Amino acid sequence: MAGEGVLLRKAREEKGWSYHDVEDSIKIRARYLEALENEEYAILPGVVYTRGFLRTYCKHLGLNSEEIINLYSSSLAKEPSPELHSTLTPIQSTPVWFKPIVIVVMALFAVLIVIGITYLSKANSGPQVSDYTPTPLPIAPETQNNPINSVQDSAQPAEELPAKYEGIVAELIFKENCWLKIRVDGVIVLDGMSYSGTNKILEGKERIEFLTIGNAGGFTLKLNGKEVQPLGVSGEVVRNYIVTEDTILNL
Repeated sequence: MAGEGVLLRKAREEKGWSYHDVEDSIKIRARYLEALENEEYAILPGVVYTRGFLRTYCKHLGLNSEEIINLYSSSLAKEPSPELHSTLTPIQSTPVWFKPIVIVVMALFAVLIVIGITYLSKANSGPQVSDYTPTPLPIAPETQNNPINSVQDSAQPAEELPAKYEGIVAELIFKENCWLKIRVDGVIVLDGMSYSGTNKILEGKERIEFLTIGNAGGFTLKLNGKEVQPLGVSGEVVRNYIVTEDTILNL
């Protein structure tokens, strides 16, 4: 333990705040706050998320966030990389009887080829006589090169029409774990953790409110198919990002 948890607890107790008081202010769950002070980082979602929580908690307590994060980083144990040993593959020996069989098969194949060539030569050597007289094909009448009646062989490709959206459609593509609280048309639809590698699509008629974003740089946001600028960096907490139809028109 590097001691960052002791500094956090001391600062909180000096202000007379409980875990629930802090949770109501910065929207980090009380059990995560307690884990930070006890330096029980295995309870937290991951290293990136832990650094973001530490930064937000330090700012709320009036502590130097960089100093606390450096203490946390020094406490991370570096696991030794396992030694890799290549697996030896035994060389398979060829049976003694294999080579004679191959020679016999190749010899038979060669004989068959010679017989086939001889047969075809004899079949093609005699004259081919036929009493059939082909009927001459009718000659197509010449047509004038009239540009009005000409037909173009190459069809023009149809232009792809842009997708049409009704209301507001928000697509969230997560590249890191991210805690979100989102309200759509007045109803809370998401309040919890979303994990890296997953996607979520939210549909609203009038507005979508991102009340709390625990890791603003952890996901890509598309509104009605248009990708928006990142709402923040990894670990940054953003609140009250409101999306309406005017927001999409201004993209």
